[in-house]
Amino acid sequence: MGEKRQPVVFVGHGSPLNAIADNDIRRGWQEMGKRLGRPRAILAVSAHWFTHGRWVRTAAHNPQINDMYGFPDELYAVHYAPAGAPDVAARALDLLGGVATGTEDWGVDHGVWSVLSNMYPEADVPVVMVSCDGDAAPEDHLEVGRRLAALRDEGVMIVASGNVVHNLRAVDWDKSDGFAWANDFDDRVRDLILARDSDSIVRYTQLAGWQRAIPTPDHFLPLLTALGAARDDDEVVVWNQIRELGSMSQTSYLFR
Repeated sequence: MGEKRQPVVFVGHGSPLNAIADNDIRRGWQEMGKRLGRPRAILAVSAHWFTHGRWVRTAAHNPQINDMYGFPDELYAVHYAPAGAPDVAARALDLLGGVATGTEDWGVDHGVWSVLSNMYPEADVPVVMVSCDGDAAPEDHLEVGRRLAALRDEGVMIVASGNVVHNLRAVDWDKSDGFAWANDFDDRVRDLILARDSDSIVRYTQLAGWQRAIPTPDHFLPLLTALGAARDDDEVVVWNQIRELGSMSQTSYLFR
């Protein structure tokens, strides 16, 4: 196709307030957007579009979904509604070969717009949303990434948004770093990613401490799709390695 191969990015998005906060997490997103340049389109897998079955948004326009409640007015004043890319959506559906269905439901939720409004603030990169299938086995999420990887050679960046450690019940709003158990789990996953041991990450329920780190799978599963879309010869870059609120990891990964 003659296109430069686009990267795969897994982003720890954390609190919606990171979209507007004066903090290192947001600055990391801004710097990464400048570093990566502008792709033809972005295919985004979000922890916040957690569905029965897998869906690909095929519409030409993306409404912004404010799927968060009780935050300051300043956050709701953020407007981010990039165009869709029906051609990329059709190509994704073709690559997925029947394991996904096209839809015009949903839009760009806060797991995606909080990040992209800082990486690409002009909203000038079309976005195709792909849901996270809550009924699928972990290895199926890895396989979805493998099938979608061909898009990287067609000018499409793959962005998966979630968190390696995400335990809302254990959050300590006064804690600026992570609990020891959260740090240990985050470090273990990081080491496995750097060792290119995706199989062990797919079997995350065999990792020590997973019950507290991943009490629900929604934020972890997008990581598996990102790992599937990564290639063996990709460089792996760990970035935004930040733990906060005790039980939240923002650690992010770039595969390029």
